[in-house]
Amino acid sequence: MKRFEWRAGTVAVLLGLCTWQAHAAESVTFAGWGGALQDAERKAYLEPAAKNLGIAVKEDNMDGLAAVRAQVMSGKPKWDVVELASNDCMVAEKEGLTEPLDFSVIKTEGVDPRFYGKNWIASHAYSTVLAWSTEGGAAKAQTWKDFFDPSVKGPRALYRNPFTTLEVALLADGVAPKDLYPLDVERAFKVLERIKPQVVNWWSSGTDSAQLLRSHEVDFLAIWASRVEDLKKAGQPVDYTYDKALLDYDCVVVPKGAPNKAQAMKLIAQIMSPQSQAMLATLIPNPPVNSKAFDTGIIPAELASKLPTAPANVDKVAFFDPAWWQGRQAELQQRFDLFIQN
Repeated sequence: MKRFEWRAGTVAVLLGLCTWQAHAAESVTFAGWGGALQDAERKAYLEPAAKNLGIAVKEDNMDGLAAVRAQVMSGKPKWDVVELASNDCMVAEKEGLTEPLDFSVIKTEGVDPRFYGKNWIASHAYSTVLAWSTEGGAAKAQTWKDFFDPSVKGPRALYRNPFTTLEVALLADGVAPKDLYPLDVERAFKVLERIKPQVVNWWSSGTDSAQLLRSHEVDFLAIWASRVEDLKKAGQPVDYTYDKALLDYDCVVVPKGAPNKAQAMKLIAQIMSPQSQAMLATLIPNPPVNSKAFDTGIIPAELASKLPTAPANVDKVAFFDPAWWQGRQAELQQRFDLFIQN
């Protein structure tokens, strides 16, 4: 009897162990941009998903759409969820590189319809704002209108890309945020022409833009809000405004043929949850796209006042439209580069 009980118990333990091992073997792989952003996403998105789903969440880094394209074309993608820029999410869908999202699993309550499509959904937002030095004697341009007014003297800087830069030029020229698209390209270039001699730097990375303010090379510039907020926290004499800021986002996709598609949908559901969205904002100044994040109590009121998607700020911003740029970006980038060089 005891021998039988030992065997039965052993079988039960072994069966339980096999079940646990099979469960633990389930995994999903997230590929992001790396750096401080992915460190924050690990705590806000990935660790809660691993705990709630009871699976292993693996990580990798990638450098954009080309990497996704290469994996899908190989027929053996290794990533299940990938974070891309807004433009690239739409290109990936158009090229058939991504799976349709399962919106019976991924909830969109609290998410503006401009933040998701058939095969993608925004994971967090960011904004391009006007920032300036507050040191005595620095030139003052605290509106886009002043920024693009050549009579307001002072060295300034802009993003070395037509997208975002053409938009803020039109906002400066009196175009209402709701009327930005379709972009009046000719008008935008005329606005840029006004102040071209006073643009001392066309920055191409967030690090570069922050350094321009830190080193006092410019008096005011277009910059990502998170970068200038970091400078403020560090005690630098700078400030910025969300008035007519341009709101853009990163988004997540599931590559075509992803090995763990079902788990990928569950991971994205965790990413979009109000709790994870709110947690990310407390770790890095990337605002939530799920408005219910502001109802969780996780985001302090002082922090919420500085986020462009917060109820107090969202009506001040303009929404970037990546769909308008599809099929136009390469041509306008070439024209923009020639404009800068000549």
